[in-house]
Amino acid sequence: MKQWLPSQPLILTPIIPLMWTTGWACMASAYTVLGVQPPYSVQLQESILLISAVILVANIYNLLLISQRIERYRDYPTYGPRTLLLAIVLIVSIVMAWGQPKAILVPNRLTFFVAAFIILNFLQALLSEFFTLFERPVTRRKLASMYLPTVTLCLSGLIIPACVNVHDSWQLPLMGCGCSLLIYFTWETWQNLPGILSKGSVNNSIMYELLVGINLASAMLTIISGVLFFVFSMVERRFIFSLYCFVISLPINGISGLLISALQRYNNDYRYGHVKGKPQRYIYCGMLIMIIFIIAVFYLAA
Repeated sequence: MKQWLPSQPLILTPIIPLMWTTGWACMASAYTVLGVQPPYSVQLQESILLISAVILVANIYNLLLISQRIERYRDYPTYGPRTLLLAIVLIVSIVMAWGQPKAILVPNRLTFFVAAFIILNFLQALLSEFFTLFERPVTRRKLASMYLPTVTLCLSGLIIPACVNVHDSWQLPLMGCGCSLLIYFTWETWQNLPGILSKGSVNNSIMYELLVGINLASAMLTIISGVLFFVFSMVERRFIFSLYCFVISLPINGISGLLISALQRYNNDYRYGHVKGKPQRYIYCGMLIMIIFIIAVFYLAA
């Protein structure tokens, strides 16, 4: 078994379900804010099922990688139970997703089953990140956190759709949840900023520098648009563009943060990257891409 599965546990694959579920839920909420029906077709559902089958196989392979190390880490009492819990979470997620693919994988609004699926994906991501960090040696260089953007994605997928489709009787408590989410996000951004800007061989990658720019721009847009939206809400005015920016920028920041933290932990040699002097230009390019994307989607959907 060891010669068949010599690799360390996968870094990025186990968190893709959370990225997709939260990203779709927030995108559908953005369409609701703009008064547009979220896109859906039978072909889209079939494509998602096909892609999810590939991701499912990769997650099963990752579970095998983790399981075949139980004997090696028998001195760590939490390793085996976490492996079993990850297997249970993965099985329940498969049953839910493939039992009702339209209602779970491409939902129009937040339901009990969608919320349960997001929480399952959140648990899968946290457990997988434990094994990822457990297998990687600790360095003195501060790296971007994997846990903080994971929590941001989970809270975004649960709170944003609920706030967008809020009823009058629930408006005040959900607005309080939205404010709490914004406060947590601001704290998380400040805590994770040194790791995002950390220097290393991965900085030679253009993709990495573009992701840093996207992450920084989405963080600024989230905080500014979130503050504007809640200020306008207190004076009983509705600023659609600020709410739209908040709904879109928050999951993009979480996804880009996870991609950055994953790239930092790959053992790839980036000396053949194309960043040659002034890497800031690619960071600025990433920020510009983020701003253009936000404006383009707003005008195309509106």
